[in-house]
Amino acid sequence: MSVIGKRYSLGSANLFKQPQPNSIIQLGVVKVVGEIPVNNITEAQRRRDEVFNSDPNMIRVRIESNQYDQAIPDNRLLPNCYPMLPKHLNIVPKIGEVVFIILLDPSDRYSDRIYFGPMISSRENLKEDRIDTTALSNLSISVTTPNTNLDTLKSVKGIFPNREDISIQGRDNSDIIFKTNEALLRAGQHIQDNTIVFNDKNPAYLQLKFNTTLKANNNNYDFFSLITYNGFSLGNPPSTDGFSNNKPIKGSVINMVADKINLIGHKDTDRQYNVTNNETYISEEEIANIIKTAHPVAFGDTLLEYLKKLELAFMNHVHRFPGLKPSAVQGENYIKEYLEYPVQTILSKNIRIN
Repeated sequence: MSVIGKRYSLGSANLFKQPQPNSIIQLGVVKVVGEIPVNNITEAQRRRDEVFNSDPNMIRVRIESNQYDQAIPDNRLLPNCYPMLPKHLNIVPKIGEVVFIILLDPSDRYSDRIYFGPMISSRENLKEDRIDTTALSNLSISVTTPNTNLDTLKSVKGIFPNREDISIQGRDNSDIIFKTNEALLRAGQHIQDNTIVFNDKNPAYLQLKFNTTLKANNNNYDFFSLITYNGFSLGNPPSTDGFSNNKPIKGSVINMVADKINLIGHKDTDRQYNVTNNETYISEEEIANIIKTAHPVAFGDTLLEYLKKLELAFMNHVHRFPGLKPSAVQGENYIKEYLEYPVQTILSKNIRIN
């Protein structure tokens, strides 16, 4: 089904309603994506097909207005359509989506074309937005109803970037957002299979922040008391000099958040894993293997507490007779506390290394 008619052709007098026969910019529907069999019907067609197969970003698009593609019944014979975006950005439209097309030679229906798109009517349709659903719903020429204003839905808050942010949105539940003094790399920002409900259970993200508060205030008087400022000790500066040691300490921080976190090195380790799969880098099976067999990270403060109990037990015990087990000094329970310490609590259940 197609709703594109002549009025969809972009003319200079009026954007859609007064098309010019040879308008350079057109709207088209994506018909061919991916490698195709080479057609040897003519030398020119063979060459077009070979070039098409050599560029994974190239597509073939049907312009269903004016005279351009009506004489080309087979979609595989449509002209090649090159992306306007450079290869540094990989955005390939899906079959059935709509793109804008620039004709390099409007008088030649077989001339090369340039596309930019796809047209996505709403952020909730990033995965796919087809001509026969809602792709054109925001345009005045559309026969479909415009999308709901997502900003009016409470469940959407936090899923998509704010207007002032710069971002790269993935097709399905991943993005990169650049905020003021912050970069955010996310996967799973909305719940599975529902693009308008924020995932507050288990999103995976890497947050880099600069000029953020690391400590609410600085009360390290022992340090500042060693220094003087204009004749006054910084450990207790006068309130009239405008210098206060209660100011928050600012700095940079990286937050890594996920259900499970694996830190894997390529070499100098006793446990090797396949982390260079040329399709997935790390397969689902290898991820499960890493979670099962990699070293769990120790909690530093818990380990220190355990070592302190070991030290106290070692320094405060006696042997009643040679060869007997150590006994606690009268009135002390250090050996008992050490032996009964829950050592498994030292290890993290969520962070693994090799």
